[in-house]
Amino acid sequence: MAILAGLLLLVLGRVAGVAASPGQGPLAGTLIVVDPGHGGIDRGACHLPSNTIESEINLEFSFLLRDLLRQQGARVLLTRTTDEDLDLDPRIEIANANGADYLLSIHVNWFPDPTCFGAQTFYFPGREESRRLALLVQDELKKVDPANYREIQTGRYRVLRLTRMPGVLVELGFVDSPHDRAILHDPSRRRALAEAIVRGVIRHHRGEPGPEPAPDLRDR
Repeated sequence: MAILAGLLLLVLGRVAGVAASPGQGPLAGTLIVVDPGHGGIDRGACHLPSNTIESEINLEFSFLLRDLLRQQGARVLLTRTTDEDLDLDPRIEIANANGADYLLSIHVNWFPDPTCFGAQTFYFPGREESRRLALLVQDELKKVDPANYREIQTGRYRVLRLTRMPGVLVELGFVDSPHDRAILHDPSRRRALAEAIVRGVIRHHRGEPGPEPAPDLRDR
């Protein structure tokens, strides 16, 4: 009972941070939960020589994404607003308890091969609206970086499996990739990535079909 009460207080505390919708724009009337992955002692993927720390990038990027979504009329709720260690279940409950229309979980990828690069969007298998959202977000991300060859991929992430609204997990790039680090550390290019995600959400909200990749590249 004490745990549930504490979780309820946490959720209500987050609700207080929701900005009032301006009542206009293509996302007016929607509530979007933006989830900056990791935080606190869990720093996520890191490239220490360049001071590329995933948890810090996720939070800074999420603030930017929140502001851009608000400009399009959405109400936005962040699962964390400080460098705190937050478990997955409170993140999930924040989205579900508030009846969010979308979940956008923000992360940075890692792979030991520095030639691997490119932002990529994941969705939980079998969720068709999430898949359509992933297709549209990925389509917009690839316009920002034409060299990006990546397509959407399924991911059995808990934060996607247990939330009830269309949701995607976006990996903004690879910390070990010089190509992606150049984007992650450039404010104007980070903004371009955030704007791409917003455009993808708007297209989904308008009911656009997702642009399907070639058959041999689907859901790999």
